[in-house]
Amino acid sequence: MTKINQNNPTHKNRRPKEPEWIDLETDVLSEDDAAQEEAPAKPAPKKQTAGKKRPSKKKKSGVNFHIVFLSLIAIVFIVVVFKLMFWDKRVHQNTERENDTTLSFDTEPLDSIVPLDSSSVGAKEKDDDLHILFLGNGSLADDKDSDSNMANIIQKKTGATVYNCAVPGSYMAMKNTTYKDSFIYDAFSFYNLCTIFTVGNTETISWAERDLGGLPEDVESSLELLQSIDYDELDVLCIYYDGADYLDGRPSYHIDKETDPTIFCGALSAGLDLIQEFLPNVRIIVMSPTYAYVVDKDGKYSSSFNTDILEEPLSNYIGLQSQICMEHHVSFVDNFYGSVYEEIADDYLKDNILLNEKGHELVSDRFLYALNRFNDYDF
Repeated sequence: MTKINQNNPTHKNRRPKEPEWIDLETDVLSEDDAAQEEAPAKPAPKKQTAGKKRPSKKKKSGVNFHIVFLSLIAIVFIVVVFKLMFWDKRVHQNTERENDTTLSFDTEPLDSIVPLDSSSVGAKEKDDDLHILFLGNGSLADDKDSDSNMANIIQKKTGATVYNCAVPGSYMAMKNTTYKDSFIYDAFSFYNLCTIFTVGNTETISWAERDLGGLPEDVESSLELLQSIDYDELDVLCIYYDGADYLDGRPSYHIDKETDPTIFCGALSAGLDLIQEFLPNVRIIVMSPTYAYVVDKDGKYSSSFNTDILEEPLSNYIGLQSQICMEHHVSFVDNFYGSVYEEIADDYLKDNILLNEKGHELVSDRFLYALNRFNDYDF
C-alpha cells in the first residue's frame, strides 16, 4: 500500500475555500417554501374504493325543531289558562270609553231585537205620532222631571209622546203571591201594574193607599198617568227594571213556577202574557239591569259576579231574562254586558246601582238602537 506523504508541498500549501455570500433579497427562501422543504414527505393518500365512498358531512341547521314544537305547546297552554281565568271578563281596547258600546268583549251582549209580528201591525191604525210607555224602577224613576232622565232624553231625541210610569222603590217580583200589608210595595210590582191597564185591576193599589195612609206623590203621579193612557194609540212599551231584585235576594227562576210573580223571571213572564193578550199591537222592548255593585255590611262595594254575599251572581238574572224574552218573541236589550258593564261602571253609576247623567245617555242610546232596528223613524 502506498503511503501518503503528508509533507507534500501541494497539500500543505492549499488555501481554504472562500465563504459564499448570500443575497438576502433573492436567495432567502420564503417561510412557506422553507416549511415545505423542512416538512417530511407525506405518503400519498390511498385511493378510495368504489364501494366505500366517504359520506360528506351535512351542514347543521340553525333551527331546533324540538324547541319550536315545545314553544307552540307552551303558547297554546297559556291561551287556554288565560281563557279559563278571565272568561266572562270584558277586555276593552284602550280607546275613548265615553258612550262607547263597540268595545271588545269576551262575552258578547245578549241583545235579541225582533220586530212586531206583522199580523198584528196591520190591525193597528197608523198615525204620525209615536207613543212610548215606560215601566220600571230605579234610574227610570229617579228625578223624573230632569232633562237628564232617560225617558226625557228619548222624548227629546224622538219627538214621541212618552209616558214614564216608573215607580220608585218597586221591584219586578213580589214578596208574596197575593197582597199583604207586610209588603205594601208589592202592589206596585211589574205584574200588578200590568193588571191595571189590561184587566182593570185597581183594587190592589187602593189597598196599598189605605195601608200607607195615602200614596207618596211620585207613586201617585205614575199610577194616575198609567190609568190615563189611550192604549189604542200606544206603539211601544219599554220594561226597564234595575238590579234591585238581585240585591234584595229575590229568586231569579224556578223551573216549576214559570209565571210565579214572586220570582224575577216568573213575574216577567206573567206580565208579558197579559200584555200580549190584551195589547197584541204593541211592540215590547225589555231592557236588562245594568251592572250593579253589592254593598256589604261595612258599606264596601263588591262585584256582583261574586257569590260571597248573595247566593247567585247578577249575570244569572240577565241570562235567564234574555231566554224569557226569546220565548215570548219580544226584543231584549242587554245593558249588563252591552251598556254599563263592570270595567266601566264607575264612570256611569252615581252609587252602587243608579245611573248618573252619562249612564242615562248611554242607556237611552241603546233603547233607540232597538227601537229603530226594524223601523225608519226620523231621528
